[in-house]
Amino acid sequence: MSKLFRRFLAASAAALVLTTASMPTYAAAERFTDVKPGAWYYTAVDYAVSEKLFSGTSSNTFSPNTPMTRAMFVRVLGNKANVDPEDYPGSYFLDVPKGTWYTPYVQWAAGHEIVNGTGGGKFSPNQSVTREQMALILYNYAKTTGCDLTAPTGQLEKFSDGQRTSGYARTAMAWTISHKILGGSGGMLDPQGTATRAQVAQIFYNSRELFGSTEEEKPTPPVTDTDAPKINITDEVRAKLRPNQHPEQILDYVLHGKHDDPTFSYDGTSAQWDSALLTSADCGKQAMGSWINVESDRRSSSAIANIIQQHLTCTAADRFYITAEEEDGYFALYYHPADKPDSQQMRQIKAALNLTRPVKYDRGLAYEGSGWAGPMVWEQYGGSQGIADKIEFYLLEMHPYATGYYLTEPQPGVFYLLY
Repeated sequence: MSKLFRRFLAASAAALVLTTASMPTYAAAERFTDVKPGAWYYTAVDYAVSEKLFSGTSSNTFSPNTPMTRAMFVRVLGNKANVDPEDYPGSYFLDVPKGTWYTPYVQWAAGHEIVNGTGGGKFSPNQSVTREQMALILYNYAKTTGCDLTAPTGQLEKFSDGQRTSGYARTAMAWTISHKILGGSGGMLDPQGTATRAQVAQIFYNSRELFGSTEEEKPTPPVTDTDAPKINITDEVRAKLRPNQHPEQILDYVLHGKHDDPTFSYDGTSAQWDSALLTSADCGKQAMGSWINVESDRRSSSAIANIIQQHLTCTAADRFYITAEEEDGYFALYYHPADKPDSQQMRQIKAALNLTRPVKYDRGLAYEGSGWAGPMVWEQYGGSQGIADKIEFYLLEMHPYATGYYLTEPQPGVFYLLY
């Protein structure tokens, strides 16, 4: 075991599809020419193949020293959980396309909050999985199966580099150490180190009693709607968020108008959740809710959701997406202003306008996070002339240096001025 987590340095490695071909239940490792009896990983490989967690990389090779990617690790865990790929046809992440060998397993793990992304709506399936990432994934899986989640204090302190474990993974790493799932080597824990196929086989062999056999019936994980909107927050970012910032609450407030703030006045957006906006050239981006340095009511879940709702409303957005921008430390709203023909009321307002200096009508303001005024409701303002008078007041008197303006009608008879 002293060599259990040796670093494997490789110039390159191709992703290997892990299949679940039928295997005999005895001496499964005997058929692999690269898994010799007496090797430290022989028993673990024999167990992992017998339990149908792994297959070989060919009919007679296992490739024990091949690095394990994030996609491969989740596939092995999915095999452990008896995941049926047909139950998970969608995909949460931009870099996990439908139809790959790992897509349903990543979808299953993300839907049950076993894995998170790596930022920007991505999962990084071909990135080597680190030891602390494996620890957190196994810990999150343990939550869904009713396992013992306790761990004595002082586990990380047993290793000279234990304190190098990232904040998001410290509890999970301590748990894996205490349950003897992961161990160190030479007094080192190496939390950011990666793992090979042999090492991952050993991890699952170490956890066999904790998680049980793949043939045993396990508690059913909570049912979730895997196609529902979700702000993909990496574990690193989640550990940095302020106590009053909850991504799930932000999205709930935006979509359904729920709130714990009496100043929150919106009842849910009509815009549709659309992750494609991340790669679209036809969208605007608005930063909000920084989690750097200070906790403030203005950066709370309710406040962030309120700003998002206001922005989607006044720009008449029909699609939106929210991410957490790790590098800059803020939430980001991606949105698409609807492009629809003017209503009769809008045409009347434009006809009634009398701007005594040149102010350009500019739809680009809907993409730029510009100033805005509203709502101006048709009935309350006495029709087109009353709204036109108000717009003239804003552009000519309150903001005499405005060079452009744009009008939106997010709801029939409700108008906003962007300037």
